[in-house]
Amino acid sequence: MINTLNIGKYIYSALNDSEEITCKVYPLIADNDAKYPFIVYRRINLVSNSSKDGIYEDNTIVEIVIVSDKYSVGVDIATEVRNLLEKQSVIYDDLEINDTTLSLAAEEYSNNAYVQRLQFTFKINKH
Repeated sequence: MINTLNIGKYIYSALNDSEEITCKVYPLIADNDAKYPFIVYRRINLVSNSSKDGIYEDNTIVEIVIVSDKYSVGVDIATEVRNLLEKQSVIYDDLEINDTTLSLAAEEYSNNAYVQRLQFTFKINKH
């Protein structure tokens, strides 16, 4: 079995360990007193590919949301997140991430903040 549910741990680690990403990173929901800018991420879908021998690959979609009080700051952080994650092939714990693609990039203004939404599709195999 591929433990793809651990993708959140990889995202957290990758964003927190990056020297380019200097803002706070939260899984699922930001703290009530979170200061701009910050990042929130969540897994939104998982589809398994299988054969007669079992599951051989999971495609997992993760949404990463960058929230800031300045438009240009949010766009810059979104660009750094994209540069960090897209087209990567890495091994993290028991996950073999073979390819990461940006499948959606949207922006909005909500609750007096600029929001950048990125959705990445991770192809994951058992390591």
